[in-house]
This record gives sequence, C-alpha cells and structure tokens, in this order.
Amino acid sequence: MNEPRYLSYADFVEWVETIAVDARVEEDCVISGDRTLRLPLILRRAGWSTLDELRDAIDDPACYGLMLIQAGRASVAVAQADEILESKQIQKYMVRKTQGRAQLTYLQEKGKSRLGSRIRLRQSQLFFEEIHERMQGWSRIHPLTQIFLSCTPKLKGAFFQAVAAPAIAKDDPRWRRVPFMVRPPGQEEMQRIHRLLCRAEFL
Repeated sequence: MNEPRYLSYADFVEWVETIAVDARVEEDCVISGDRTLRLPLILRRAGWSTLDELRDAIDDPACYGLMLIQAGRASVAVAQADEILESKQIQKYMVRKTQGRAQLTYLQEKGKSRLGSRIRLRQSQLFFEEIHERMQGWSRIHPLTQIFLSCTPKLKGAFFQAVAAPAIAKDDPRWRRVPFMVRPPGQEEMQRIHRLLCRAEFL
C-alpha cells in the first residue's frame, strides 16, 4: 500500500512525537532517516533550529488569522493549531449584477453618478470597515503571530485605504499569502483552506 503524501495536522503531530531523536529540522522540513516532511504552512518561516523547538511550538501553539476576501464576500477567522476559534462571514452589495464586476472596478471606467453606484460604494466601505473591526477585536483577545490573506491586488489596496488606522498595517511582517485557489468565501471554504494550511507534505 502506498504511503500518503499528505498528513493532517493531527497525524503530523503524532508523527513528530514518534520519530527518532536524531531527526532534525532544516528549511521548514523535518528530516528523519530517509524521510523528509515539509511543515504545515502555519508552522513555516519560524526559523526552527532544533526538533525540541518545533515540539515546544506544537505543545504551545500560537494563534493566527485567516482572511479570504472577494468582491462583496469575505470569510475571516482566528485559529490555533488545527482549530478555528472564531469565524465570521461578511457579505455586502458591491457587484453590478448585470456585469458581475465590483463597483470599485467600474468606477475607473464610468464614474459614480448613478444612485446604484453610490449605494455600492457605500456598501464597499462598510464591507471593509466590518472586516477591520472584526480582526481588530479578535487580535486584542488572541495575539496573532501570522495573518493568512487571499485577496486580489485591487481589493487589497481598497482594504487598506478603507480606514485611517487598519487593524493590521499593510507592511506588518505577519502577513502571509494563501497559496491556494480560493472559491467564493464562506464557512465551508474557510474550513477547506484552513485544512490545507494545516497539512504537512512528504517530499
């Protein structure tokens, strides 16, 4: 029987606890004998130098944020290890139904003279403000060591311009990119992306 390529977070933790004492950590990978396991994304870029450091981090896991943002729809969450502690789905009227484009995109071409466009612009502002408020409140309760974001460059720019004092600054070193294709945000999609961020991979 072929061995699995990926391990869930729980299986990854069990594997780390049972590997030989001479195993080592190098460049986001755990090397044990002839096997190399790449760490879950939530544990990468931390600069582990020893297996004991990694095990300590697993025993006392840090919290991290997740933000999936598309035009008019967002799913935001705070997680610890493989558990989502808080989550919220946010939806606002930002897209022209006949054209399927966000009002922010349409503005660059034809302006904002019509009532419908002004409503969508206001909804866009409220959309970004609600995301900021939610993340700001959660970060006070759960100190975040990383924030994983999926967002187009255009929406990302609008997100940081929406409020005078963003919950997390644009140049904050904790930002991480979600390296997976993200479907329309929602609770199920957040759970799927979270599982992908938590899985380990044999190389």
